[in-house]
This record gives sequence, structure tokens and C-alpha cells, in this order.
Amino acid sequence: MGVSTGSTSGSDFVARLGSRASVPEEVHSRWGVAEYVDLMARDDGIDDELRRTAYDAARSLRRLDPARLLSLLEAMARPPSAELNKARLAAAARIPATTISPYIDVAERLGLVRLLPGTGSPVAKRAVGRPRVVFTDPAVARHLAGISVDRLTEFEGRSRLAPLLEGVALAELIRQSGTSEVKYRLGHLRERNGLEVDLLVELPDDTVYGIEIRTAAGFRPHQFRALEALAVRAGSRFRGGIVLNTASVGFKYQPGMWGLPISALWEWDSPERNVLLPAT
Repeated sequence: MGVSTGSTSGSDFVARLGSRASVPEEVHSRWGVAEYVDLMARDDGIDDELRRTAYDAARSLRRLDPARLLSLLEAMARPPSAELNKARLAAAARIPATTISPYIDVAERLGLVRLLPGTGSPVAKRAVGRPRVVFTDPAVARHLAGISVDRLTEFEGRSRLAPLLEGVALAELIRQSGTSEVKYRLGHLRERNGLEVDLLVELPDDTVYGIEIRTAAGFRPHQFRALEALAVRAGSRFRGGIVLNTASVGFKYQPGMWGLPISALWEWDSPERNVLLPAT
């Protein structure tokens, strides 16, 4: 299972962040909420695919209960993109807490989820180390969460859309990390003093980019508040801050901080290609 964004360009988002040729205001996108929701709209066949995957895994791993694996996946999606809390998942999936770890390992080994670690960057202070669960296919995450596609396109449904959009962005950056020209680590930041940033891109020299993911179609100062706090904290280690949302055009908030359409993750591929088009 996986999600296709329709891109064949081999975009390297992090490499583009460091390019002097990159001008956020010149990045345009025809993606809107409806197009992003289309990435997660599939329902047909998901239950059968998951059941087949679980039972195939059970045949090769004799002690695996496929029903428990399916229950765990559903618990992981409620809510999507949440931190991995084994006690909560064990209770929700009705799996003994002492035996849940092998099921989590299998879910990751099967490629159904990826675990985004808590950041290990030196800029963090008293950071929570739990990883976040990232579904590789947002349609699977939405389906397991029991969220209606129609609700996601309504304004009242944006709170439900938010973690799914985060999953789209996180899964894409995790995918790119294996082939990027720029070596980087990914982690999320949640500190016990309240500072939270959806994603830190950690470079080998211990400098960082901060990324926030939002559902809004425009950029407002409050969307950059956590990134501003991160910039103060990181000092010279701060490379830049980016807000990704459903806007149709990029935006420079201030030096070192800008906004971009989420679709720039997979279609912001070269200085010559600045019009981002949804898959057809």
C-alpha cells in the first residue's frame, strides 16, 4: 500500500530549501483542499488488503494474531499521526501491554506505518522522546479512523483533516530522505515546557529547519509562532522555518521564514518549474 502524488520528477525538497535560486513567492500550486482530500479518498478494497496483509504476515510469523494486528492499526489511526503511546494503544486494541511491541514492529516492517522519532537535536530541551505514527498511505489512515471524505472538505472538518495532512507531508519527507542529495534526519519536537514543532529537519552539522503543517489556505503570523520560538532557541543552528499549508502561492514571512503549498514537497523540483499541478 502507498500513496501516489502523481509526481515523477524526483523532487528533493530539502535540497531545494538550501538553494539560492528558490524564491517562495514564485511557487504556485493548483492544489486545494479538495485535491489533497482526493489523496485520501479511496475506500474500495482497503479492508480486504489489510486483512490479506495481516493473515499473510501471520502465516510467516506463527505467534502473530492477525485480528490483533488489525485492531492495532485501527487504534494507531485514532487519531492519525499521533505519538506512539503503547499503553493507550494496548488498551484501545485490547492487546496485553506486554505483547504489543512485536505487533508495532510488524506494522512497521510491513510498510504500513513509519515511526517518526522524537528529535535528538541539540536545540531541544527536555523533549519528549516518543515517536509519531505516520501511515504511509493517507487513505488507509482516514479509512481506519472512520472519517468521512465529505466531512474533510467542509470547514467544520478541518480539525479532522489536519492530522491527515500532517501524515501526507511527513510520509513524503520520510520517503525522500533515502534518496536526497542532502543527508538529513527527521524528528518531531514536543518539549515538556510547551514548545512543539511538527517536524525538524536535522542536518549533519546539527543545524535544523523547522516545518509546521496547516490546513489554512493563507498565511498568518500565528502560524509562524512556534518557528520563531525555535529560531530564538536554536540561534546560529537555525537554517529556516517553513509553514506548509493549502495555499496556492508561496509567501516570504520574514528573512529565513516562508510559507509554501504542501504540494511543493513533491513538485518543487527545479528553478524552471514553478507551476505545481495536481495529478490528473
